Amino acid sequence: MRLRCGSEQAYLRSHRIEHLLMFHFVTEQLLNLRLWNEDGTMRSDDDVRSIKQIHQIMEELPTHQTQQPTPYHGLPNTVVLTTTNTAFINLTQNWITSIQQAGVWPDITVIAEDRVVYDILQERNDIQVYLTQFQTFRTNALPINTPLHNRLVNQRPYYIKKYLQRGMNVLFNDVDIVWLGDPFPHLEGDYDVFLEEDQHDQKTVFSAGFVFYRATDPSLVLIKELIQRIDKQQGKTSYRILLNEIIDENFIPDLKVKILDPTKFPNGILAYHQKDLAKWRTKNNPLVIHNNWKGSRDGKVKWFKDAGLWYLSNTTVAKD
Repeated sequence: MRLRCGSEQAYLRSHRIEHLLMFHFVTEQLLNLRLWNEDGTMRSDDDVRSIKQIHQIMEELPTHQTQQPTPYHGLPNTVVLTTTNTAFINLTQNWITSIQQAGVWPDITVIAEDRVVYDILQERNDIQVYLTQFQTFRTNALPINTPLHNRLVNQRPYYIKKYLQRGMNVLFNDVDIVWLGDPFPHLEGDYDVFLEEDQHDQKTVFSAGFVFYRATDPSLVLIKELIQRIDKQQGKTSYRILLNEIIDENFIPDLKVKILDPTKFPNGILAYHQKDLAKWRTKNNPLVIHNNWKGSRDGKVKWFKDAGLWYLSNTTVAKD
């Protein structure tokens, strides 16, 4: 791991302050607001403000831009964004460590969905951490495609939207990802959105877990349309499905989409099917591997360990 000199550390501290000034409006308004009960039903108006009121608050937040320093490495004016909770703290730490092991030092921001994971990640000095309204402590992973899971992950477009509105590019990552190299040279060109293939059978289906959104008007239109469809669905559908619907419909004719090279950005099933993953990696030099075809959290961790892609010691659970 490359050690930072004093000047780099000072720069990063100042960058974190700038970033906090830019984003604190959102976190202040969303802090401690819980929209959903544990069973996935919406809380009553007596308990919490309605979704429309929350959206109105977000729309009214100041949208002035703060002068952003150039990231140490990566594309200018770009944030690498993820969300996590206590159930996925190990995968989150492994994801961050993989980025550093790859020799890449982008501006990483983690949206913490509960206080426990927020307090743990706050002890790091190499990332930004913000706390959201969900405030649901869980040590077990939510079943995929359940109403509560969908409502949790469907918050992500709102976070992405606020960055795009401030003119910042967003590289969104799920935490079941490892970086093996620098992806940024593959995220350049006259495109609005760069997408990873989730599967390629009769038609291409895209993952929502590794997406680069450039701060362009068509990208912002995409996110706004995605949010409108999320509101109508009320947690019945994951935003990944809705994102694919919008792209399939060609709903935004001006949207320029780039499909990432699957040998450089393989999804989980492509990696799983390799009889000799080490040999395949040597031949193709993948930059990012998305472990998105193992449904369970423990299954993801086991596969990373078996593949030699687990960067935490056996005793590492929460802290650096």
